[in-house]
This record gives sequence, structure tokens and C-alpha cells, in this order.
Amino acid sequence: MFIQSRLKKILLNYFIGTAGSGKSTLTGDLKHYISNRNPEVSVITINLDPGVRVISYAPDIDIRDFIVLEEVMEKYGLGPNGAMILASDLMVNYLDDIKDEIDEFNPDWILADTAGQLELFAFRETGPLIASALGFGSIQRSVSFLFDSNFVLRPNGFISTLLLAASVQFRFRRIPQINVLSKADLLDEDQIDMIVNWSQDFKALEESTSEREGGLIRELSMNLSEVFLQMGSTAELIPCSTKEEHGLDLLFGYLQRVFDSDKSKYY
Repeated sequence: MFIQSRLKKILLNYFIGTAGSGKSTLTGDLKHYISNRNPEVSVITINLDPGVRVISYAPDIDIRDFIVLEEVMEKYGLGPNGAMILASDLMVNYLDDIKDEIDEFNPDWILADTAGQLELFAFRETGPLIASALGFGSIQRSVSFLFDSNFVLRPNGFISTLLLAASVQFRFRRIPQINVLSKADLLDEDQIDMIVNWSQDFKALEESTSEREGGLIRELSMNLSEVFLQMGSTAELIPCSTKEEHGLDLLFGYLQRVFDSDKSKYY
């Protein structure tokens, strides 16, 4: 059983996004950034993807220590996709073990890297259950949803990603969410300004959709733009690049504000 006698506030952030959006890279690089910025701050990483083969960082806590995908495939006679679904569901059996390891590290920050297949963590019951269970004791949580810069240069790609972000925000509705424009170094300043403006001004998004899309895609995108226009603003989009320190500065600052806000006391 885990014991949490500490009184200090612990900050846990989940990185969620589509495959290839940069979750693992950002997890490892943000740990390195925080540790270098203040060596007295203890930062750990958790890998919650049981099917990942290679990770760009060394996780401090790794679900693969408890679940081996190949063993799940062999035991239950499943292919890779079916085994990934079952392995994701089996993670709930090891939550106490993960809590014990967190307690042993006694960290200030926890950065959680989720499955490459967004739906396995965000849209099955397992993800919200894990997020709730790991919010024990004095742990405060947030979600960082990654907008892959490769996919959001056109209005229809941005709207599709915005729908996913809104769905994740609905699924984890008790946890504050930050939207992150990942790999921003692949874009020029005008492109970044355009995408960030779309996230803040849905009227501008609607106008860009009308100008740049055509046919059925234009019609569907316009309808969705109108929905977001009626809904009002969503979480602000934060440009971030792991190759440029000021991008990590910005993300770290936003995360601190989320955790320090009065709102965070209720989650």
C-alpha cells in the first residue's frame, strides 16, 4: 500500500495527442528543462503506453514493467491491435504499484506520457479512471493536448484537431486542459500567428475556411466552424518547440499558472 504523508503539492501533467504529435519528446525534454532550471525540483516521468517499442527518454516509472504486449498477445491469442486494447485496459490492475513508485520518488512534478493511439487513453474508460486514481493525496493534475503542426496548417485539419481536443476536454472534464501547438519550429512566424489566431477567433477560422477549402470539405468545415463560433472560446493554443528553449519556457509558465490558479484547487 502507498503511504502519502507529505504535505507538499505535487503537479501531474498528462500529455495526450495523436500518434507522432510529439508527446514522448516533449515529456523527456520538459523533464530535462525543469531539472536544469531548478535542480532542487524533483521531476519524474511515467510511460503509460504498454505497446511502445522505443522511447526517446528513460521513464522513471514504466507500465511495460508490469505489462508486456507480446505476452498479452500470446496469452489471449490476440493480434497487435487487440492486444493493445486489452493491455490498455489491464493497466488499471497496476495502479497501486504505480502509486507506490510515485510515493517512493516523492516528486514535485510528474510528467505522464500516454499511448500513441489517442483513443486508447482518451476514449476508453481506462484513461479517465487512471487519471482519477493517480490524483491521490496532494497531487494536482492537468492535461496538455498536442496539436501537431503538420496537420493544422489548413482550416479543415485544424478543425479536426480542435474536435479531438474538445472531446478530450469533455472526457477529462474535471482536469484543467492546455492546448499545445507542438513542433512549432516547423512553422514560420506568420503560420504560427495564423493558427493561434484561429484558436482565439473562430470568426477568423470561419473566414479562412470559406477562402481556402472547397466542395464538401468546405461545407462541413464551415458548419463545424459555426458550431465552435457558437460555443465560444476553448483553451488557448500555446506554440511550443523542444528545439527552442523559449517554447519550453512558455509551456512551463502556462502549466505553473494552471496549477497555481484558484480553479486548480477544485480538481
